[in-house]
Amino acid sequence: MVTTSNTGVAVVAVDGTEDGHRALVYAVTDLVARGDLSLRLVHVPRGAPALAPYVQPGKIREIGESLLQEAAKQAEDAGVDPARVTTVLTDTPRTSAVLDHLEDARYLVLGTRASAVQHFLAGTTSLWLVAQSPVPVHCVPRTWQESRSRSGRVVVGVDGSRTDRIVVTEAFAEAAARGASLEVVHAWRPESPYDAAITGRVLLDEWEKKTRDALTKPIEEVAAAHPGVDWQLRLEYQRVPAALYEASLNADLLVLGRHGSHAPVVVMVGSNTRTLLRNATCPVVTVPVRSTPE
Repeated sequence: MVTTSNTGVAVVAVDGTEDGHRALVYAVTDLVARGDLSLRLVHVPRGAPALAPYVQPGKIREIGESLLQEAAKQAEDAGVDPARVTTVLTDTPRTSAVLDHLEDARYLVLGTRASAVQHFLAGTTSLWLVAQSPVPVHCVPRTWQESRSRSGRVVVGVDGSRTDRIVVTEAFAEAAARGASLEVVHAWRPESPYDAAITGRVLLDEWEKKTRDALTKPIEEVAAAHPGVDWQLRLEYQRVPAALYEASLNADLLVLGRHGSHAPVVVMVGSNTRTLLRNATCPVVTVPVRSTPE
């Protein structure tokens, strides 16, 4: 179950790369600094390629321990109490190694990368972790910088399903913790010949009114617990990824739901979420939710 307190553990996957370092800095500055969170740094040594020169297991472990010590020192230098920092070096498979240490976690933090050559689905375990994590995952893109100026805006995407409440609750908690306003975005665009029948100003106005009426009350119920957070509902008549990408430009955070299932990873993390994880310029939080029967 996802909770929304600022206590618990923020688990950070560190690997000695720029992506791991960025995840660590984000966790310290945007998460640990705002609440009573502890920091758990998890590192899984990479296996050598089949044709690479042989490296003794002891040496590999030594490198891993060094990386963790350096990451812990960076956290402490940033002001985190050493007593609140723990490190984990494990040689189990990378994805399960991280998931095994999320039982008491509040967040998982990953540094993500994207390019035309290195597609998000190829060559990384990030998507698998997003798909299987039982806690919200903060995915920090290469465009994020510690020295950035904050906009004071958090954006959350909703689809009108029963699971919206879980996602919106997390988004309000994030906005409250950051002293930010919240923009709730719902987007829709015809995709079938039947949907395409909804054209013309009158029908679009009707769609907007019905949608606003249906979404406003559930949002107001969550907002009541966060009276200090200003929020607005934004309806967009366009494709979901485009609407959320545009809304999240210059935002401090984008919050999305991720439906849990035993389906393949490409189903567990839908195409809209995968697109936004690849292209969003701000950190993206994926919130695990479970669909409930109608």
